[in-house]
Amino acid sequence: MAVGKVREDGQISLPAEIQRAMGLAPGDLVSFDVTERGTVEIRRLTPLRLADLLERYHIDEPIDDARVREEWHDMAAREVFGSDEHG
Repeated sequence: MAVGKVREDGQISLPAEIQRAMGLAPGDLVSFDVTERGTVEIRRLTPLRLADLLERYHIDEPIDDARVREEWHDMAAREVFGSDEHG
């Protein structure tokens, strides 16, 4: 079992063995999900390449409206994280 320590600012360093097992590298994104049993699941998020994003979210014209831009951001976040609940 690997053990980490919570710092005063709330950050936790993942032990090296956990980082290796998850294939994590500096700058990678992870998601956290609190289960009903009081445990936390950590998942490595698959990096998205700009080419993938441009193909998925094709825009035919410039977006000047902040509201429309925010809706696009929300839609992309829901697709990546699965819901609005992850902040």
